[in-house]
Amino acid sequence: MYRLFIIIFLLIILYFLLRQMFRAFGSPNRDIRGKSTEGADRQEELDEMIEDPVCHTFVPKRIAVIEEMGGQEYCFCSKECAVTFRSQHPV
Repeated sequence: MYRLFIIIFLLIILYFLLRQMFRAFGSPNRDIRGKSTEGADRQEELDEMIEDPVCHTFVPKRIAVIEEMGGQEYCFCSKECAVTFRSQHPV
């Protein structure tokens, strides 16, 4: 009975180790810790949370509506907030 539990436990460990190994092969340019070195900075920049200046909602930069007004870049949660901001701050 104990042998069955030990075999099942070892198979589960083997499954997770193999899954981790194949994930590492599937992603190019990984460092020793398994983190991607290509585009990591770009991904962190896109995942940065930006505060909307109109409604003060935080949204990830990758889904934000980005408008350039007066030579400065503003990030909004929606097109409606961008229009509201533009009407309140004419350039």
